[in-house]
Amino acid sequence: MPEAFPRHIDHPSAWKGSDFSGPDDVAFRFEERHLDAMRQVVARARDAGVGLQELTPDHTSMAPIEGDLAAIRHELMDGRGIIILQGWPIEEMSPEELGIAYWAMGTYFGKGVSQSPMGDRLGYVTDVSKPGQRERGYRSAQELSLHTDSDDIVGLLCIRQGKSGGMSRLASSVAIYNEIAAMRPDLISVLAEGFHYHWFGEQPPGEGIVTSYKVPVFGFNDGLMSCCYLREFIRMAAEATGTPFTDQEEALALFEEVSDREDIVFTYRLEPGWSSLINNYTTLHSRTGFTDWPEPERKRLLLRLWLKAQPSRAVHPNLRRYYGEDGMFIDGRTETVFDPNRAAAE
Repeated sequence: MPEAFPRHIDHPSAWKGSDFSGPDDVAFRFEERHLDAMRQVVARARDAGVGLQELTPDHTSMAPIEGDLAAIRHELMDGRGIIILQGWPIEEMSPEELGIAYWAMGTYFGKGVSQSPMGDRLGYVTDVSKPGQRERGYRSAQELSLHTDSDDIVGLLCIRQGKSGGMSRLASSVAIYNEIAAMRPDLISVLAEGFHYHWFGEQPPGEGIVTSYKVPVFGFNDGLMSCCYLREFIRMAAEATGTPFTDQEEALALFEEVSDREDIVFTYRLEPGWSSLINNYTTLHSRTGFTDWPEPERKRLLLRLWLKAQPSRAVHPNLRRYYGEDGMFIDGRTETVFDPNRAAAE
């Protein structure tokens, strides 16, 4: 393994799923004063006639609960890197009002970045997929394997759950690193070298179908380990470029094996009125497939935030290049269906 890489990382973020008996072990329960802070934000936004992305610090101030928000941010950036906030007023507020309160709280943790070329900074996680089309995972009902998203913090606020399925799964990438370093330290070097990624037709200007550089699975900067892992995009890049895997396949297989271990994964159901926040660089997440309700008004709906912490985490230069400074490049499209012809033309 690389000389500068530690043999073991001793940190609260190196938890295992077996450490927790359930979601209450990582939960923060809102009290009336937290709900009042949300109501005040929504009222200020309504009185000013502004939308979510027009909100200013004057609108989003939650001064009475700033101490709690600072503690939550500390837990995300310097602690275990996971927290579940319980008690969002989903019966009292509309999805739009919840989005404003959610966004306002997010400003205490970081800056909302673009989640797709559509420029959605508050993502609506719901199934809009159609037969014969390949949608981004957050806009489908398919099972999602353990992966990372973009930037420092990823948040999901559940407003409605599906009819069945849709279980949340988390795994500490720090714990996975420790396991692989103990079992096969030679493969840490392979994962540290990283892989090319397929852009899924959403590349920024100047990039081809796949990244022109490799993104490390495990990268260190300023003494901090940060993980990036999207197995499907790694596979697509290898197929697009005709690049065979040798020891890389062994390293990826071991990463998958360890990350899916029962003692590593923390599985729970994100209930309506709950939101999860994770440190994206130390926590992988996934979701089981789900069956939705037939009625449109009952369809599964979550609100997603991608946040660049301020100050942001120090990460490997190629990881920052891949994630960008403001999330995904916005090109004005109005859908997220994968179009290989568009990808080939850019």
